[in-house]
Amino acid sequence: RQMRQRKRHTGDNADGATVSKKLRRLRSAQHQLKLNARVVEHDKRHLRSVYGEDCSMTGRRRHTSCLALRASINDRLANLERHFIDPDGVPGREWYKHALFGPEPERWIGETAHQPFPALAAALESQDSRRLRLSEKGIADIIHEAAWFLRED
Repeated sequence: RQMRQRKRHTGDNADGATVSKKLRRLRSAQHQLKLNARVVEHDKRHLRSVYGEDCSMTGRRRHTSCLALRASINDRLANLERHFIDPDGVPGREWYKHALFGPEPERWIGETAHQPFPALAAALESQDSRRLRLSEKGIADIIHEAAWFLRED
């Protein structure tokens, strides 16, 4: 959904085709995240089909294996969001660290408008191609890191 919103946003740019080509890294990172999310889904299906919903079974070894797999899945999903944090923050709003979405600039506190890929949106708005390349690379790196984190056991 966020990628569709990003594409819509890039379409508003007069040089939309060029911008789309420049976001290849981001599309690649999104694809990798999607593939690795499928690995987690596979692990969840395996857990349910082999061990059941609640790991209540006879045999200590099977029970221990079930608990370990469930803990691995839970840890990967619970900690995934932390990987979307950019330590440098969004340029111009360095206090905001989330790379995938953020509040729209100049909104009052309490308003609920969210902006996908705020660093990219700011770079597009400023029409700074260097800033756009750096933002896209940084966000793609963050998403790739999150994708590989999902694959870890």
